[in-house]
Amino acid sequence: MKLEQLLKGVNVLNDISQFKNINIENISVKAEKEMNNGLFFCYKGEHNGYDLIDEAINNGAKVIIVEEYIDCNCNVVVVDDVRYSIGIIAQNFFDSANVKVIAITGTNGKTTTSFIIKSIMEKAGKKVGVIGTNGIYFGDKFLPAKLTTPDPIDLHEIFSIMKKGKVDYIVMEVSAHAIALEKIAGINFVCKILTNVTQDHLDYFKTMKKYQDTKLSFFNKDDLMVVNSDDECGKVLLRRYENAISYGIYNPSDAFCIEINKDCNSYIMNISDNVFNAKTNLFGMFNVYNCLASAVCCYYLGIGIDDIRAGLMNARAVQGRFNVINFGEKKVIIDFAHTPDGLENVLKTARLLTDGKLFCLFGCGGNRDKLKRPIMGAISEKFADYTFVTSDNPRYEDPLDIINDILAGFNKKNYYTFKDRTTAIKIAINSLKDGDTLLICGKGAENYMDIKGEKIPYSDFDVVYDAIKEIKL
Repeated sequence: MKLEQLLKGVNVLNDISQFKNINIENISVKAEKEMNNGLFFCYKGEHNGYDLIDEAINNGAKVIIVEEYIDCNCNVVVVDDVRYSIGIIAQNFFDSANVKVIAITGTNGKTTTSFIIKSIMEKAGKKVGVIGTNGIYFGDKFLPAKLTTPDPIDLHEIFSIMKKGKVDYIVMEVSAHAIALEKIAGINFVCKILTNVTQDHLDYFKTMKKYQDTKLSFFNKDDLMVVNSDDECGKVLLRRYENAISYGIYNPSDAFCIEINKDCNSYIMNISDNVFNAKTNLFGMFNVYNCLASAVCCYYLGIGIDDIRAGLMNARAVQGRFNVINFGEKKVIIDFAHTPDGLENVLKTARLLTDGKLFCLFGCGGNRDKLKRPIMGAISEKFADYTFVTSDNPRYEDPLDIINDILAGFNKKNYYTFKDRTTAIKIAINSLKDGDTLLICGKGAENYMDIKGEKIPYSDFDVVYDAIKEIKL
């Protein structure tokens, strides 16, 4: 593609007339990548991109994108914002414009909501792609995901593949990091959903205000917005934009549910005065919110109530999201909950399903938000009978330091500590009596343990099934 075409929509600050017709065959942010006739994005991040220019040129870069001009043996394009330009240029390079993208942002509920929307849309005969924490799905294809929101070059290549595959809608999770780092520049979002904003990622954003403001910055007055009216950040958004569509349980909303049963999987749903009985296979009040958000989004994109009702009924729990494993009169529930709000929500729901004692097993990720650790300890102490505190992606921290941070939230001694997560799960399962439930939180569908830069194969599901098998033997 000619450089001039590639730069369409980018604010170029220098004269490129002498080389605007250069043919670009590759684009990259990685200087070490072979890029014959390539374009290299030079920005300051973990590493100073300017230090990598010579390497990029040696590997075939013919054009570099910078914010400050540099004299080098290469064609230089100066732009006002390199990060923003990556998304625009990637969209041009992969011809991925005009795909219809539904965005879901929020601390919790993104993954499940994306798959409920997929279920509803498919009932209406639409072809749907999903991009998020659990991977990339469209048709019978699956690709693993490294990030909740892929980096722009990868993202637009995925869009292009889905566009060629005649996908009608792409449902994607949008993380706060993706918003802050401008990964989503230029995307045609046909609907934006805000699920909730609760404490997480303060290792990066430092304060809740900055985290909330980042989420809020994603929305503007021209968007079709679906917003949780029971969430404090959602209330700010609803006050800011009169055209935002609200959903909730406890505050006046455009869409709401009443007569919610004990398991929270049957209720009456009202979407802008369209009233119907809704039944799902998803437990918990948090899933009532996920179903509401999904139904409202689909309704305002033109999906009929009959297809919405059928899609809700057809939706199944996403891998790693409140998956219930019954053995005998006992239960094990595996969930991704890794924030204070998420942990409290799943504990409350697990309690509703438990006749005996409720055990909770969790840890906190290393080199991440430390402030939430004692808060999560206090929540588990309050809502569980016993807690097993253990490891969860310690990264470069000592697991025992993380465990001790969590224990600072306990006032009682109703906890056990195990550095090894496998041992913790097996002992916890062996502790269960008839009627008891073990809730295992933090990793969900993850298939690795991140330790000192190495992702070691590990799965909560595999450990649970092995432990149950041993008991039966």
